[in-house]
Amino acid sequence: MDDLIQDLRYGIRTLLRNPVFTLVAVITLALGIGANTAVFSVINTVLLRPLPYDDPERLTLLWTNFGTDLPQNWVSGPELAEMREFNTTLEELGVVVPTTVSVTEGGDPEQVGAAGVSGNFFQVLQVSAAMGRNVGPEDDMSGAPRVAMLSDGFWRRRFGADPEIVGSSVFADGQSYTIIGVLPAGFRLFHPDLQFPDNVDLWVPVVPVLGADYTQLNRGSHFLRAFGRMRPGVTLEQAREDMHVVARQIQEKSPNYYDFEGWDITTLSLHDDLVEDVKPALLILLGAVAFVLLIACANVANLQLTRTAAREREIAVRTAVGAARLRLVRQFVTESVLLSLIGGAFGLLGAFGLVRSLILFAPDALPRRGDIAIDGGVLVFTLAIAVITGVLFGLAPVYHGFKASLVESLKEGGRGAGASSRSGRLRSSLVIAEVALALVLLIGAGLMTRSFLALQASDPGYKSDNVMTMRISLPESKYGSSQEVAQFYDQLLERAASLPGVVAAGTISHLPLSGAYASGTTRVNQSESRPEDEWALEAERRFVSPDYFRAMGVQVVQGRSFDQLDNAEGQPVAIVDERFVQRFWATENPIGKQVSINRDANGNRVWREVVGVVRHSKHYNLSTVGREQAYYPYKQVPSNAMYLAVRTQSDPSSMSATLRNLVWAIDPDQPVSQVRTMDDLVAASVSQPRFNLLLFTAFGAIGLALATVGIYGVISYSVTLRSHEIGVRMALGAAAGSVLTLVLRQGMAVAGVGLALGVGAAIGLSQLATSLLYAVSPVDPVTYAGVVIVLGAVATAACSGPALRASRVDPIEVLRRE
Repeated sequence: MDDLIQDLRYGIRTLLRNPVFTLVAVITLALGIGANTAVFSVINTVLLRPLPYDDPERLTLLWTNFGTDLPQNWVSGPELAEMREFNTTLEELGVVVPTTVSVTEGGDPEQVGAAGVSGNFFQVLQVSAAMGRNVGPEDDMSGAPRVAMLSDGFWRRRFGADPEIVGSSVFADGQSYTIIGVLPAGFRLFHPDLQFPDNVDLWVPVVPVLGADYTQLNRGSHFLRAFGRMRPGVTLEQAREDMHVVARQIQEKSPNYYDFEGWDITTLSLHDDLVEDVKPALLILLGAVAFVLLIACANVANLQLTRTAAREREIAVRTAVGAARLRLVRQFVTESVLLSLIGGAFGLLGAFGLVRSLILFAPDALPRRGDIAIDGGVLVFTLAIAVITGVLFGLAPVYHGFKASLVESLKEGGRGAGASSRSGRLRSSLVIAEVALALVLLIGAGLMTRSFLALQASDPGYKSDNVMTMRISLPESKYGSSQEVAQFYDQLLERAASLPGVVAAGTISHLPLSGAYASGTTRVNQSESRPEDEWALEAERRFVSPDYFRAMGVQVVQGRSFDQLDNAEGQPVAIVDERFVQRFWATENPIGKQVSINRDANGNRVWREVVGVVRHSKHYNLSTVGREQAYYPYKQVPSNAMYLAVRTQSDPSSMSATLRNLVWAIDPDQPVSQVRTMDDLVAASVSQPRFNLLLFTAFGAIGLALATVGIYGVISYSVTLRSHEIGVRMALGAAAGSVLTLVLRQGMAVAGVGLALGVGAAIGLSQLATSLLYAVSPVDPVTYAGVVIVLGAVATAACSGPALRASRVDPIEVLRRE
């Protein structure tokens, strides 16, 4: 312990005697360690931290799998009942149905996220009410009274944290619900595919809301999100095999419905399914910051080599008087670790600010975004990485210094000639590594940039500029008939279209990029001979008003748009998109063809005439093409929940209050939600690529700066060591230009090797980022050439300063000093 304290004191004195070296090294390490700490805090929260439930590793999600067209689909009621009956590995299997409801009591009308849950749902999660009781099996039955649970936040915000809330009522969609409990503070439902605006504020049993037992509904009605809890001791792989067997049993029970190959039940870990989409990007970002740290280590190692060369005589003298080499190694490594810990401390301070920035710029889809923080686990990671970094950049230079000849070092009197011959290759190797790593980072940033630009330039099939949108959900208790629904939206559209500055106003059931979507089996009546003369596919369904396409700038490429005659009394009609036409009528005129999505009250299939073809719209995000789409008049297929889209002549932001007032003028109790411009929705849809681009660009810039400093430092130090040689050359008649060329050639040779190795590494590693790119090859030649040119120019600039200094050496002064 005494030796360690002595080494620490000596190390502190040594660092204080070299303030420039200490400052540069601390800043360099702080950049590398701080970036790693910040990114690891995201990895720790999103990928490593268990979900906040009891035994979260036993929680699963179950999807029905209908093949390549619809690889993951929700579960129908009959399928759920059979899964409960046939499985042997799940102790509980519950469901949740997301929705929104209008709350009109206790304040202004408000639309909140709600969830219908099975009676055993909270048993699946093993969550108990903080006040009152949970929704139970007795509540999820036909004829049971309507009851509800509140989230802690909703209870506090809407009801002022009333301690007597249990037993009182809340009015949602015009129906009275008895409040039976309040959930714990901080409770959230994690699911990768729930369409909640923010989170769930109101929890109600499913059956009383539907007015029917969901297990007895149509087998093709897939709307239940299924959660399972595995029995103790059961592995995920065992649960998967069990559900495969269950799928075969379900097929055998209903062979007419599952009359195709490939139908199955997919069983996934709740945590794994939650992070599936973001995991590749986060791991690649972790690799990127690891590269930044390696570059920082190489830079500090080069600084240490310089110090070791300068202290070579000290090492030789202490060795000559009997100091053990192990003792000296421990002292120098202690200095390195001490330096790294100081850099880590400053890096940790910077990481707090960087984490806040990451949270600010992170996409909303990032799971548990609000929980990201620097906790105890992250602090341990920072300490470990600081110690490992100190050993890495400290041990190699010290070991290299001890390879010096004792007699030679004493004879050289610390001049450093021996250091030049022994450590020059190691310093050059470190710079080569820096250049290669920086090039990989810059190519990653370049690919992300080109991908992001291509994504923004892609044609989504609609025009997002100058469009204001909002969601309106009419309660069925108040608007129970299709005529009442149509009357409300007719009034709203008429008044919105007559506003000054409005070009067009329309409604749609599922707005692009809103997170809302719906699909269903769509049959196509064909002229050629086929079973029942029908083809079927899983197509996207949209219910729209006549002026929707004009409001959204969707081009009608063939036929016509809907009009006011396409109402409940008119001929059933439909409009399909270009992908739909390409699949079924690529060589035929689609106008006049027939499609069907339902049957009438007598069980006869309702055929709808195709009257128009529109451009395909990217619905989920700008990078996903999506399935075939079909549109239907909203008066023929009414929907209580619709999105209003209003195109204006200028910035639509000022229209939000006016449009709200239009809704309230028709119905003062009707709330609106999700009031956003289409430009905002487009920006949100590319938030993940923008986040990746931002981080890669930042890390690439840091790597470039550190590599530039490394090149400059090595060439500058080389010029200092070779000043005698350069002086002799110039005394013998060498021109300044030849000296300049000599030094530049030396620096560019090192940089060139680094560039070559970096290109090879980038070609191999860039394949890992394929899933993050859009319309850009991972070996895009334009990106590679551009980065090589930029980094080559920067390396040339870094070499130019020392080269100019070398070309201006005064040979008389140099020879006089020698």
